[in-house]
Amino acid sequence: MQKEKISLKEGLAILNQKDHRGTLIPFDMTYRTFNATSKRGGKLKFYNGARLLLEKNPNRIHKDTIENILVPVKPSKNPNHFANRTRNIELPDFSVVTICIDFIISINNKEIIY
Repeated sequence: MQKEKISLKEGLAILNQKDHRGTLIPFDMTYRTFNATSKRGGKLKFYNGARLLLEKNPNRIHKDTIENILVPVKPSKNPNHFANRTRNIELPDFSVVTICIDFIISINNKEIIY
């Protein structure tokens, strides 16, 4: 039996699906690893029950409180997920994994075609 085939755009739409309360729906993903620096990889990873992590809004109003003033602010680098073709996903054990969307094999048992 062949798997249903969907485009990458349709696969990314599955990652962004929300339920009636506005929370992201968990998905299953098969993903291939690759390290561009060492040209190594090829391990097949299975992520079950993962959720997409949304980026923080940089335009959000910051409220100064005593706790916020006393804690040193660590500047963070913009991950620029769209340009780098990456996404952050949260696994059921609350760990965060950054994936490159070019190496997604399947989402919810639907094969991704490019």
